Amino acid sequence: MKFLPPELEVAMDWSESDPQQAAEVLRIAAKYLRSGEKLPLALALFLADAFERAMSKASMVRGSELLINLNLKAMNKRPAANFEYVGSQLQKRIDSEIPRQRALKEVAEKYNIDKKTVQRMHKKYIEFRSWEDQQDASLSEEIHSDYAGRAKNAPNSK
Repeated sequence: MKFLPPELEVAMDWSESDPQQAAEVLRIAAKYLRSGEKLPLALALFLADAFERAMSKASMVRGSELLINLNLKAMNKRPAANFEYVGSQLQKRIDSEIPRQRALKEVAEKYNIDKKTVQRMHKKYIEFRSWEDQQDASLSEEIHSDYAGRAKNAPNSK
């Protein structure tokens, strides 16, 4: 699996809450397009989804929809922060045995959001991590059963 360049990963992670990062995603995409280099899959999917969603709208709103789908324009209110960053920061503090209220206050101040938003994002982060763990377990089981099947069907080397 090929990893995203760090600057692209950060820009994509923050693009929903920071229009400057959304613009950075497009600047990075432009560099790939100009060089003729293949776009990273995550970037290609992001752009394709934005184009398809916007072009499925009425012609008079396509431009505005494209800006919304590229995270350059907020539909209502931009998310305050990325749930993975906020959730992982709170979890690190909880794991290091910082009292929960103090941890909530620290993370809220760091991201300039209120404590309820931190709690909501932490809950979403925990749910996401649980889903990720389930996916990892399923993949591991699939790989293991595939390997066991190949070993069983392999010719005997005696």
